[in-house]
Amino acid sequence: MLQAEVMPLLPTDDEYLRIRSLRFVRRMFLMRQLGTFLCFFPIMSVLLENGAPKITLAILALNAFLWPAVAYLVSSRSKDLIKVEQRSLTIDAVWGGLWVALMGISPMPAFIILAIQISDRYAAGGWKQLRPALLAFSLTFISVWSITGYPIRLTFSPQTVWLTLPLATLYLVALSVLSRQLTVRLRDKSREFERVALLDPRLHIPNRRLFEQRLSSAWLQSQRGALTAWLMLLDVDNFKQVNDTYGHEVGDFLLAEISEALRDVINVKDVPARFGGDELAVIVNNGHPREIFQLAGKILKRVEKIRLPCDEAYRCTVSIGITSAKSAASASEWLRYADHALYETKRAGKNGFSMSDGLVSLNNTQEPETEA
Repeated sequence: MLQAEVMPLLPTDDEYLRIRSLRFVRRMFLMRQLGTFLCFFPIMSVLLENGAPKITLAILALNAFLWPAVAYLVSSRSKDLIKVEQRSLTIDAVWGGLWVALMGISPMPAFIILAIQISDRYAAGGWKQLRPALLAFSLTFISVWSITGYPIRLTFSPQTVWLTLPLATLYLVALSVLSRQLTVRLRDKSREFERVALLDPRLHIPNRRLFEQRLSSAWLQSQRGALTAWLMLLDVDNFKQVNDTYGHEVGDFLLAEISEALRDVINVKDVPARFGGDELAVIVNNGHPREIFQLAGKILKRVEKIRLPCDEAYRCTVSIGITSAKSAASASEWLRYADHALYETKRAGKNGFSMSDGLVSLNNTQEPETEA
């Protein structure tokens, strides 16, 4: 008996693949051992009631207590662990067909065993895994059943019922626990993959896709009065000249340094992001206009400390455009106002910041009005 488990995704790295596959085989062993142990007692009860010979009881004991270890050793020492383990799943079905036939289709343990066999294999590999298992089960059952004279024993003793109950309860509980663990693991992996997909791989900050999601969320919360959000757009001054002079690798290094500078200066609740090629952005939550001006000044000073390994004389500067979410009728308009403020900064000579609501702009030589 095997747990409902999806086959692990196979990475390209051989060593990592074997580690993942071995973990899978170990989980198979634990559930196979539990299943054969729990099956042993109801099958033994029926066989004893039917007067089965000792050799049959000995084979049952070997199946229950030796076969799981043999299957594990064979799979763990093979080159293709998953393929061999899938073969063991089919052999499990052969065992199941054998015992159902020898019990004369005794309903109480037989149908529970069959149901677990079907659900396990379908969960483990879908129809591709279930089809050979059903075929193996059916062929074994028909062959053994015909050889033994097609016995049918529809009655069963209270002892058999009581011995079958652990199989119908404990095994299913264990199956549910492992299925739940697998679901949680897959969900966490999915979230991790999504998180990685939404991060810029070089700057380790949100990319434009995630930035636009956070921008819309911040604008909505600002309109509801849940927070006061500000948007800062940053453009690296003369970035093309850096790429042309030192190469794109140096340009990427510079952007990474600026990204780190932003993370050092802003608060944990703020959201830095890569907006475009050489443009970065920061969503600042719950800031007063004067605090936003001070933050912009800190960013300018922090960026000026960045040095290039290939040119100690290089001095980095950025232009910043700032606007408040409350001044915009939509998230796209909010972004447009910040872009307008950024343009005003560049037109004023770069290396500074401007605050705009789309109509009026303040630059870093002016003091913002204090909000009521």
